[in-house]
Amino acid sequence: MKEEHEYLALAKITRPRGNRGEVVADNFSTGLRGLEPGRTVEVALPNQKTIQLQIASAWEHRGRVVLGFDGFESISDAERLRGALVQVIRGELDPLPEGEFYLDDLVGCVMTDEATGRDMGRVEDVYEPPGGVLLLSVMDENQKELLVPMANEICKKIDVGARRITVRLPEGMEDLKA
Repeated sequence: MKEEHEYLALAKITRPRGNRGEVVADNFSTGLRGLEPGRTVEVALPNQKTIQLQIASAWEHRGRVVLGFDGFESISDAERLRGALVQVIRGELDPLPEGEFYLDDLVGCVMTDEATGRDMGRVEDVYEPPGGVLLLSVMDENQKELLVPMANEICKKIDVGARRITVRLPEGMEDLKA
């Protein structure tokens, strides 16, 4: 029987880079934590299949990470990974310093209004559109989505252990629900 592990997504591959099989990925962590050369990672492909790959090279470039994998040596090799998540077993990573967290840890947290204490909904996903501002997708009890920028001025307290994010939304922002 295969042992079940909790996987943590560290990056999402966006596109091939160059002609040597490297890929560019959005990095969900700080630096190259968990993406060190020599580490074996699980790559979850868009078609729901997963493959185990060993990282051959990793470096930061313009706010993203460039990854090379053993056995991936061409643009067509790299193209197969477009849209894939690079994951590791959570227990294989060193504990994070106090106050740091992985973006995956925010999913499922309840967002609470700082002024009223009212629960506004649950974080369903985290987006990083061009421009680099992280957006938390919060769904309320009526399944209406609110995109909340992850900025210190708005997200006042993030307590991953308690699964709670305390926010102070700018006036009128809550009326922008989709």
